[in-house]
Amino acid sequence: MTTFHLPSAPGPVRGVLLESGYLIGFAVQAVIGLVRAVVTRRLSLGETLGQIRFIGRVSTGPALLVMIPIGVFIAVSVGELAGRIGAGGYSGAVVAFIIVGQASALVCALMMAGVAGAAICTDLGSRTIREEIDALQVMGIGVIERLVAPRLVATVIVSVALCGIVTFGGVLACYLYHVYVQQLPGGAFLATFRQYGRLSDFLVALLKAGVFGAVATIVATFKGLHTRPGSQGVADAVNEAVVIAFAAVFVLNAAISALYSAVVPPVGTY
Repeated sequence: MTTFHLPSAPGPVRGVLLESGYLIGFAVQAVIGLVRAVVTRRLSLGETLGQIRFIGRVSTGPALLVMIPIGVFIAVSVGELAGRIGAGGYSGAVVAFIIVGQASALVCALMMAGVAGAAICTDLGSRTIREEIDALQVMGIGVIERLVAPRLVATVIVSVALCGIVTFGGVLACYLYHVYVQQLPGGAFLATFRQYGRLSDFLVALLKAGVFGAVATIVATFKGLHTRPGSQGVADAVNEAVVIAFAAVFVLNAAISALYSAVVPPVGTY
C-alpha cells in the first residue's frame, strides 16, 4: 500500500465521489490484506491482543453509560404510555424490539466510531505526519498487514462482545424500572420479552455490531494513513473519520434492518 495525500477536487459532489472511490478501494485492500495475513499466519497476535485490550478499555465504560440512560428512557416512555392504556405488561415486547433489535448495535457503532475510531485515526495520523508509515514501507513492511489488519480484527471482536454487554445492561435497566419504579409484576415483563424477543434478533444485532465496527475501523485507518501534514491535518482527519463512520453506519443499519424484516417475518402482532 502506498500512502498519499488525497487531492482536492473542485466541487462538493465530485469531492464526495472521489473520496468514496478511494475509501472503497482501501476497504478492498484492507479485507484482502487481512485474509492474506490470516492465511499466511503473518497476523501480529501481540498487536491484535494489545488493540483488543485498548479498545475494550476505552469503549466499555462509555457504552454502558450511554446504554443505561437509553434503557431507562425507553422504560419511562413505554411504561407511561402502556400504563395509560392498561398494557403495562407489554413493556417487555417493546424493550425486546428496541433494545435488542436496534439500540444495542447502534450504541456499539457510536462507541467504535466516536471513541475507538477517533483513537485509531489519531494514532495512525500521528505516525503518518512523523513519516513512520513511510519508514515501514521503505523497510518492506506491509502497512495493511502490520497496522490495519490487527485493528480490524480487534474492533470486530470488541464490538461483538460489547453488543452483548450493552444489551444485557439495557434490558436490566428497563426491567428494574418496570419492577421497582412502576411497581408492575416482573413476570409479565419477562413473559412478553420472551414471547417477542427472538434469538435471531440478538444474532442479527451481533452481526450488525461486527459490521459497524469493521466499517468504523476501515474509515478511521483510511483517514489516519492519508492525513494531511501537521497537527491540523490530524485533527481534520479525526473529525472527518467520525462523521463518515456515523453516516455509513446509519445507512448500513437501515439496509440490514430492512433486509432482515423482509427475510424473517415478525412474531405475532403488537
